[in-house]
Amino acid sequence: NREPKRIVYWTGYYDRADMIFGMGQEPFIKAGCKVTNCWATGDRTLLEQSDAVIFHAGQFNLSDLPSKRLQRQRYIFFLFETLPLSRDYAVYFSRAVDYYFNWTMTHRRDSDVYCAQHYGKIRRKASSPLLEQLPPALPPGQRPIAPAKLMEHVTNHPRLAKKDKLLAWFCSNQKTHGRREDYIGELGKYMAIDVYGNCGNLTCLPRNSDRCDNLLDEYKFYLSAENSLCADYVSEKFYRALKTDIIPVVYGGADYAAYAPPHSYIHVADFASPKQLAEYLLLLDKNEALYLKYFEWKKDYDVVRSPLDGWCDLCEKLNDPHEPTKIYESMAEWWYDDVPCYPGESFIKTRLNHIQ
Repeated sequence: NREPKRIVYWTGYYDRADMIFGMGQEPFIKAGCKVTNCWATGDRTLLEQSDAVIFHAGQFNLSDLPSKRLQRQRYIFFLFETLPLSRDYAVYFSRAVDYYFNWTMTHRRDSDVYCAQHYGKIRRKASSPLLEQLPPALPPGQRPIAPAKLMEHVTNHPRLAKKDKLLAWFCSNQKTHGRREDYIGELGKYMAIDVYGNCGNLTCLPRNSDRCDNLLDEYKFYLSAENSLCADYVSEKFYRALKTDIIPVVYGGADYAAYAPPHSYIHVADFASPKQLAEYLLLLDKNEALYLKYFEWKKDYDVVRSPLDGWCDLCEKLNDPHEPTKIYESMAEWWYDDVPCYPGESFIKTRLNHIQ
């Protein structure tokens, strides 16, 4: 019986007018939101009837802004890229957008609406109990695992049946702010890396397809290397690997321990050099039992691709009469200065002093 809350997409998300979420009320219902009285539209004539207006930062245009603004409306900054070299975008530098945005809706966890829709998340399985102690008590009739079983040497495990290759990397950009290409180039001196896309001589098309995901079944490790070392930037590369039976080797600036269970990934920052990382990966390659420990988390967690929780949270916030008023003095300060990206050059110097 609540009054509907209207959300106007002032821009689309690149070529998607529906923000890759949808129009009307139906997307909120399909997403399983607790509150579903929100309506999304790209119809600008409904601006004065709207409660929120969403602007994709990558398409923000100073010459194409609403001519009228109502006090009840929330203007929302929407973004899912890091754009470390784009501070000269109008959405950041122009005085016209100081004190303009009320809320942020991005992949950063300090956003007003945290949204991982374009990347993914990990969710504890409903069948997995939240443990208050280790070890947990066994349910009636269940016996401890036999010591003989625990002490067996692992051989010919089904998870390893197709894995006759070592490390894969899918890459589209040859030069990045995070300098991943330099690190991986050095890593390739100590172990074999199959490089697909613009950075190598192998191809898998169409990009990001099920066909390419299935290709990963042949590999033991996947380089989930982000193009920039920025806060909370964990893209679909990471979740692609977690969804399949492959260990992601991450190169990124996020606190991965907040995103995934222990022993579900390997972080390059945990090793003093690419050579040390290669030695560890080759050790796992030769020891099936050690390698398989990186999949034990899967009995308790599921990987969710394209989660829609953020849109549900947005609808709830719009319906909350106690939601405090808020406005951002400067988007540039929040996006770039509060938690700055780490230049890849700086990281590379700590690992590869001879690479400039």
